[in-house]
Amino acid sequence: MNSKTYNQTTKEVSQKLNKYFNEFCAEHPQYAAIKKEYTKKNAHLNGAQFYLGFASGPLGNWEDYIEVAIVIELVMQWAYKTKWILDNKADVWESEESMKKTILEHDLILLCINDLLNEYVRKGMRHVDHIRTYIDELMGKLSYGFWLERETLNVNYVEFDKILPNWEENYMSRNICLNLVYDYAPLIGYALSSKNFDIVDKYLTKVPDHLRFSHASQLISDLGDFGQHIDRHVRAEQDFFSDVRNGVVTFPVFKLREDKIAQKGLNNPKEVKSGSWQKKISKLISESDVNKDAIRIAAESFNAHKQFFEEHLENPNPMLLRAFGMLINNKYFDQKVVFEESPVLRSRVVLCDAHGKETGTEDKLKAHKKGKLHKAFSIFVYNSRGEHLIQKRADGKYHSAGLWSNTCCSHNISGERLQKTAQRRLREEMGFECHLDKKFSFVYKLDLGEGLCEHEYDTVLVGKYDGQVLPNPAEVSEVKWINIKHLLKDIKENPDAYTPWFKLILERMGYRWDAEVSVKIKAVEE
Repeated sequence: MNSKTYNQTTKEVSQKLNKYFNEFCAEHPQYAAIKKEYTKKNAHLNGAQFYLGFASGPLGNWEDYIEVAIVIELVMQWAYKTKWILDNKADVWESEESMKKTILEHDLILLCINDLLNEYVRKGMRHVDHIRTYIDELMGKLSYGFWLERETLNVNYVEFDKILPNWEENYMSRNICLNLVYDYAPLIGYALSSKNFDIVDKYLTKVPDHLRFSHASQLISDLGDFGQHIDRHVRAEQDFFSDVRNGVVTFPVFKLREDKIAQKGLNNPKEVKSGSWQKKISKLISESDVNKDAIRIAAESFNAHKQFFEEHLENPNPMLLRAFGMLINNKYFDQKVVFEESPVLRSRVVLCDAHGKETGTEDKLKAHKKGKLHKAFSIFVYNSRGEHLIQKRADGKYHSAGLWSNTCCSHNISGERLQKTAQRRLREEMGFECHLDKKFSFVYKLDLGEGLCEHEYDTVLVGKYDGQVLPNPAEVSEVKWINIKHLLKDIKENPDAYTPWFKLILERMGYRWDAEVSVKIKAVEE
């Protein structure tokens, strides 16, 4: 999931979408205003989703289906115009002429969608009935979502006390309706490439509503309404504090519902425009659990989609999950924050083949019970005297508790670079960081007893450090610096006091405890 590669791919896809739509509108000049608004974006999130879903199937000619990708994007352009009208957005309502123009363009988008699909049919492309059904559903759900927002979540139309009892259900339904396109865009692309149109029904069955991208992305967007940390690609569309200003009880407001500052803003639109109120509400959010709840939901949604794509798509494009731009491009799905604070991603290991290529993810405990090959890393830290820092695993560890081992061990996290994961884990367990060099990778399989098996593609990292060590008692019960000769002597005398992988790696490095004199490290580069 390389960001540079994803951004470049999105840019290239978007350029092709803009080029085609420019040419299409040249033949249909009535859509000039729509074209201007569409092509001013150099990154089309839904178009990228469609492409990456298509690329996860067997076909390679995605541009033959380019009208469908643009139609999906136009659905959201139509939604934005609806939202601007309902929200009394300033530049839309500034004059009667501006309002007339917005409404006209709003309706022309519907005609443009129809003409694009007619062009798709004229080219001889198939499955248009499926596409029309999906587009009709997206438009219908959007309209229903706007109705839900007004009639079940808005204090200007419903008393606040009557909103609260069913808030969670209504809020989730509103989110799914308003953002169903984010769920469907990659699935429609995949369906056209694979001719497997059951994929949409499988998604609706397998991914629970509360983990749907449509829900998580809207929740994040609603939180972004209270600050600057939003998807940079839709920043121009964001109207900060618009929901609370218009009386809508969104995620942050509901979480802070007992606070008088939040209630004051909800009931007084003029208050929301005050810089003082905005600072107070932002401070409230930063001091509460709102951010943590958002991080948890974002991570759980990300993980659910990763599992679904791995299980049901033929060859999931490795960048597909990068299309979670609504989550990734803001602090609520900043990779550092999510990987440090979310137990969801940490509870899964990265499955791989014998060459270390990722093949999926699995629950950590299940992987160890089934002996599935997965990625791991082992850190060896030395000081300037050549002593090795070893740790005694805490008694509460689920395997190999109370045994001595190398400086630090853990598992890779899907989507994060190994160096980042390793540095963080070293800091968490031993209370320090140092530069780490990759030495070698190898596969081993060991029976740990009690029905557990370590079958790992293990990467060994080596570092040098002379500072203070502050072990985490939840992970480590004891640490010590030890001369390698003394270490090998103790392993020979007390082999059961050490973890089996530690001894295996030492052997791989060239150390033998049955020899009189240890040999130097033989670092085998992969």
